[in-house]
Amino acid sequence: MTFDYQFILDVMRQGKRTEAVALIAHFIDKAPALKADWLKVASLALRIGEITLAKQAADLFYGSCRKDINADIHYAGIYAEAGDLQNALKIIDPYIKENTALPSLQHLAGTVYAQLGQLGKARVSLIYALELAPYLGITWFTLASIVNFKEHPVLLQKLEQAYEQCAGQDLRNKQQFLYALGKAYDDVGYYDKAWQSYSAGASIIQSLSKYSPDTDTTEVEAIINNFTSGAQQLLPYSRSNCERGIAILGLPRSGTTLLGQMLSEHSKIAGAAEFNGIGAACFHLQSDNFLNFPAYIKQHGHAVGALDHIASVYQHVAEQYFPNDGFRVDKTLNLNRYFGIWAQAFPKGKAIYIRRNDENTAWSCFKTNFRSQAAWSWSANSIKSYISNERRLLEHWKTIYNARILEINYEDLVAEPELTLTKVCNHLGLEFEGSMLHFYKSKSPVYTSSVGQVHQPLEQSKIELSERYPQFLFELGLS
Repeated sequence: MTFDYQFILDVMRQGKRTEAVALIAHFIDKAPALKADWLKVASLALRIGEITLAKQAADLFYGSCRKDINADIHYAGIYAEAGDLQNALKIIDPYIKENTALPSLQHLAGTVYAQLGQLGKARVSLIYALELAPYLGITWFTLASIVNFKEHPVLLQKLEQAYEQCAGQDLRNKQQFLYALGKAYDDVGYYDKAWQSYSAGASIIQSLSKYSPDTDTTEVEAIINNFTSGAQQLLPYSRSNCERGIAILGLPRSGTTLLGQMLSEHSKIAGAAEFNGIGAACFHLQSDNFLNFPAYIKQHGHAVGALDHIASVYQHVAEQYFPNDGFRVDKTLNLNRYFGIWAQAFPKGKAIYIRRNDENTAWSCFKTNFRSQAAWSWSANSIKSYISNERRLLEHWKTIYNARILEINYEDLVAEPELTLTKVCNHLGLEFEGSMLHFYKSKSPVYTSSVGQVHQPLEQSKIELSERYPQFLFELGLS
């Protein structure tokens, strides 16, 4: 028996998540008689939020492959991607203790250490990786996210030298270098150089971006026009009694990761992450179904059952990330687009909408080297359009679910964290706990581009950063 990778991929493309899960589980159950590329199986499982199946497939890969360091790195990589960082480190720990001179190993270790907040160890591994292979743009970028180059001038010199010598390499590697340089120049106060580096890096990806401001605006308008107060009143709620769902709404780089990290330090909160449970739960919805969800539910044979299914899949994904009891904080990047569905699936769920100054949000998005889901982030015009659309949609949800959404400001969270967090806790029915103010000491993993920032104490001076870049503000049309 042979695993049919393409067949399952086709099933997934048709939006048939339940069938895809069943097929992957079936083939895993048939191992070891089944021949399969178990790394590909694990990748498919991760795409649909099946963390447990992905790790089972990874285990099958490791049990059937030739044991060597490359196999261990692949094995650990799947566990890291599945969010099981401790076991990922456990797999490669013998090599780390032996100080094994392999760039991919040291890069993986550095990345995982950074996500766990062990920034000292992360720096050691990443710098070692660059000593072995100084032309790895992704490693320089990862290192740049956790170090202040003002404190490490020698690193800046090495970064500049490596970039000068790798100009002929592929564009993606060059782009990673440019973003690392932008961060480094910003750290030391060379803002003109930082702007030039960021702009050059963004232009590389912008040329490949398929983002259309007009298409995005049309999508948001469709959601707003279809998901009206009247339509919502005719919708059923799921029968989910889950009271532990918390949604963080807000633009990327508006403080969502910071707020999530603070909340995760509360004794009654299991954790916060971008686990995309809503994407998995709505995997079966085609574009028209998603954009006009009220009409889709109205036509459904059992509307409550449809919402029950969404709630069930969502909770299944969330429980794989946070198996412990407690509230689960969802800060998934595109949750705002799905919030009407999320709110109907979890009638007892609460949300916090965090706002940040538009100029600073826009600049922070532009200088962030997003890996995915942000095709809009490579030009000032696209960012401006995206922010406008997100703001409209967030304000729309407030008119429909006002009592369930608390709005706070990022600037207030930084300036008066205890007061602001007390308001958040009151909204969630929790008592404020002082441990939330020590979020930077947290051992909770962070997978976003804020990995370096949220492991440091709050700094008021870091709020108003866009004013250093007048050219960007001019292009944004907000100066």
